[in-house]
Amino acid sequence: MPRRPLLGPLGVRLALAFLTVAVAAIAVFAALTMLSARNEVSGLTDRQREGDLTATAIAAADAYQRAGGWSSADLTGAAAVAARSQATLTVVDANGAVIAAPTDALASMMVEMHGMAAVDTPRGDPVSAAVVVDGDPVGAVMLRFPTEAMEAERHVRDALARTALLGTLIAGMVALVVALYVSVRVTRPVTALTTAAGELAAGRRDARVGTDGPGELRTLAEAFNGMADHLDREDQLRRNLVADVAHELRTPLAILQGSTEALIDGVDQPTPEVLGSLNDEVTRLRRLVGDLETLAAAEAAGLRLRIDPVDLADVAASAVDLLRPLADDRGITITVGLEPAAVIGDADRLHQIAVNLIANAVKFTPAGGAITISTGSDGSSMRMEVLDTGPGIPDEDLPHVFERFWRGANGDRAKGSGIGLAVVAELVAAHHGTVSAANIAGGGAHLTVTLPAAPPA
Repeated sequence: MPRRPLLGPLGVRLALAFLTVAVAAIAVFAALTMLSARNEVSGLTDRQREGDLTATAIAAADAYQRAGGWSSADLTGAAAVAARSQATLTVVDANGAVIAAPTDALASMMVEMHGMAAVDTPRGDPVSAAVVVDGDPVGAVMLRFPTEAMEAERHVRDALARTALLGTLIAGMVALVVALYVSVRVTRPVTALTTAAGELAAGRRDARVGTDGPGELRTLAEAFNGMADHLDREDQLRRNLVADVAHELRTPLAILQGSTEALIDGVDQPTPEVLGSLNDEVTRLRRLVGDLETLAAAEAAGLRLRIDPVDLADVAASAVDLLRPLADDRGITITVGLEPAAVIGDADRLHQIAVNLIANAVKFTPAGGAITISTGSDGSSMRMEVLDTGPGIPDEDLPHVFERFWRGANGDRAKGSGIGLAVVAELVAAHHGTVSAANIAGGGAHLTVTLPAAPPA
């Protein structure tokens, strides 16, 4: 058997679908994270600079108020505030004239505070804030922040981007591994099921699949195995049916052939006894063919029912009258307990149900036994029951007694094609009813037909 690839077309599609969904989700998350972090970093920097600018303006206003003007104002405090963010400070008066630009003081302060040399760094565009004293603007302060701070902000954003990209790659690899695992886990049972279905269609009745798949796939595999078992059993039963029907046909055909040849050769005379024997064999053949035809019509949904109000008590009484002579010949007592049981259905088909049930009971009930037929109401449904004192139904045959072509362990005790109860099951189903079989304590079988009650007139 050629080795199957790890992933077929369906598996590849599933893996790509899982991977695409995972990568798309991760990429969206990474993009949102980067955008949010970028906005947060930029917002934090802007808020810090706005705070420094406001504090510088307040310090300059305090110096102006203490000195009574700009000429002798001590701007060391304002310069210290500007130094906190490494910004250069320029102070102008109300007319825009530069009062002071204490860059040297700032550089000296940075050296003293941090012990480092003052280095000129590129500066960005100035930002300004009004200096207000007693509600009147007396000037303004301008700060130029070093562009290195902007570079640091960009470095932070670049680091976040690299982290997000690396996380996306790692998550994508993990998603690929998971997608491959899930695809193999899902497609392998489907591939095995497809192969087994092809083998079953090719005639290999022993084709089965493993039931170790996940969830619904395991249920599907179990259903397939159950279907294969059912087909295998039905195939065996069908072969048995062909053999049984051939056997059933062989005997009457042999009798008919022998008798007609004797009549042709003049060995026998066409007496009423000889003609009656021939008629019995023809009737036997007709009954067998009729059962097969009824079963085939019911299975093919070709059965047409005449829908009329019918009383199951009348149907059962008619069937008992028909079969009582046969029961009497075998020494079997038939007891009836018939109560009105009105249903809607086909009287002929219901009569056939009753005849098949009673005939089945007569067939398996020994001489001196008894059969009880009863009808009655269970509220919304009507029932017809047939009880006998025969050997009963083996427990292993109970689930199969109404299956097509089934002949159980007791099938060799009586002649017949083994399709009578299958006909009953199909006809009952056509009337939207149910039929069941059970054993009676002490011996005997109990068969019950339940049909929907007829609606009130």
